Amino acid sequence: MVPRQLRRLVVLAALAVAGLSLPRVSDAAKPRREPTEPVSYRLSIPEPATRYVHVHVEVADARARQTEVAMPAWTPGSYLIREFGKNVYGVEARALASDGPGAALAVERVDKQTWSVANAGAGFALDYRVFADELSVRTSYVDDRFALLNGSGVFMYVVGETARAAELELELPPTWPVHTALPRANKRYTASSYDELIDSPLLLGEGEVREFSVAGKALEFVYVAPAGSNANIDRIAADTEQIVRAYARILNGLPFDRYSFLMVGDAAGGGGLEHHDSTALIVDPWIFSRASGYARLQRLVAHEFFHLWNVKRIHDELLGPFDYARETYTELLWFHEGFTETLETRALLRAGLITSEQYLGQLSAAWTAYLRKPGRNLTPIASLSREAWIKSYQPEANHSETTVSYYEKGNLIGVCLDLSLRLRGRANHTGGSIEGLFRRLWALRDPSTGQAAITIDDIVAAASAEAGEDMRWFFDRYVYGTEELPLPELLEQAGFVVEAELAEGRQAVWSGMSGHRTVAAIEPGSPAAVAGVMHGDELIAVDGARVDDVGEANSRLADLGVGATAELSLFRRDRLEQRELTTAKSPHRRFTCAKPDERVDDLELGRVRQLWLLEHLDR
Repeated sequence: MVPRQLRRLVVLAALAVAGLSLPRVSDAAKPRREPTEPVSYRLSIPEPATRYVHVHVEVADARARQTEVAMPAWTPGSYLIREFGKNVYGVEARALASDGPGAALAVERVDKQTWSVANAGAGFALDYRVFADELSVRTSYVDDRFALLNGSGVFMYVVGETARAAELELELPPTWPVHTALPRANKRYTASSYDELIDSPLLLGEGEVREFSVAGKALEFVYVAPAGSNANIDRIAADTEQIVRAYARILNGLPFDRYSFLMVGDAAGGGGLEHHDSTALIVDPWIFSRASGYARLQRLVAHEFFHLWNVKRIHDELLGPFDYARETYTELLWFHEGFTETLETRALLRAGLITSEQYLGQLSAAWTAYLRKPGRNLTPIASLSREAWIKSYQPEANHSETTVSYYEKGNLIGVCLDLSLRLRGRANHTGGSIEGLFRRLWALRDPSTGQAAITIDDIVAAASAEAGEDMRWFFDRYVYGTEELPLPELLEQAGFVVEAELAEGRQAVWSGMSGHRTVAAIEPGSPAAVAGVMHGDELIAVDGARVDDVGEANSRLADLGVGATAELSLFRRDRLEQRELTTAKSPHRRFTCAKPDERVDDLELGRVRQLWLLEHLDR
């Protein structure tokens, strides 16, 4: 072994040859001064028709000799690695200079999302272009009329410094108004951190704007539909205001100063994505000729708006601050998404946008569809939440047979929990409800951050307090276990009439296969499974008569009746095959739920039903 003093002499000699020296102990002990200047961004779209967004970034007080910058690999709220670095082009860096462009600096691409700038411990400027050609609420899009920009796919961050404040300057076509939740100071928009910057989408372009206030807070609804629309924006804004008022009553106020609904009308549709003080929405612009179009939008608005509590402020402690370079796993998506669906319906009821009869009809349809999912109880929903990155957003062909949506099952768990809390709360005189559960979780927020970072134990504790007894068994059975949800039993305990009917006639003819151009799902043990039909098979004929898709094949089988045998002709990877299928009577039941005759009902249960269906409200 080399003595310590000799080893130090060897190191000193090597450093001397290299022209370096060891740091003094006192210097090494000094804390590193953290950068304080905001990262400055300038975004321009000089040629919208090219679909390129130009980004200029200035890091005035960079400390390291080599500074790494990166593009996020994903966007919070959408659990899929999207590799936004693939859309970046022309990365260049220069030293900052007061008298014009500084000297060019070397830039090296380190990996799929990271670049290293040789800035020699001084401030630098970075320029790059982003190709924005995917219109969705999770990505970014530019054309000659408007742009919808999701910050996670546009703005690079300094690795390790996402807590730094940011400033944003926009250089846009003169006729393009800016719509965003970011606050504006002079000619720049400001963000307290990179997280806030990218959590504030930008809708750029001319559109219709409606402003209103609720509980002393300002809100705006922006609708950009470049190809036209049959939407009545005044009706949409009025419905939205009612939804916001409903939530303000449920949660005793609104946790923001200003909120923006940013909606694009496009034929592809696209849903919504939640943000801290805004939401991005995409809808088909021509669905508003019928009341169902407005109803679909009401539900979308109610869902995304409740996310400003559930997931943006009340969230799994693992969901923030985010690691934008890799997956962030959580077992609470059944709660963050599923329970949001439960509360969206509660808000629509409270807002008077759906009736109690409509609610019961929708719940009956949801339960009927859920029981047709063969994978609903194969894996605990907590595990499916964790596996969302690879199973929900990158599904395999057997997805529908082996799993279930954490939205769908999470919502029904929420309904079951709500009924359980009300029934047990009635017995224990606590007046429990799912709304009360969220009020309790909201009370856990840190006053300095406005965030309530929670665990499953917090959810269990809130549910137990609402019920007046320990509710952990509920989560053990239905969240971490795979027991069938007890919805019909709970509804009957609450005094509802629940009926289950087997299909008759053509509806009773069951093949067990579904899909469009090709077979996408096969129920285990079904006639299709017994006949050897496979995923991806292209059905071309039933008993020698041509069919164009799976739906038409099922219709031909329905014509034949229960117990009939038919020859299926199909292509399997361009190979012609024949299969013999014998239809069976469908085992699936259609559930309906209705209120009993109040004249012969238990008065206390009647009160539980009235409170659950919000029929006591004077709207």
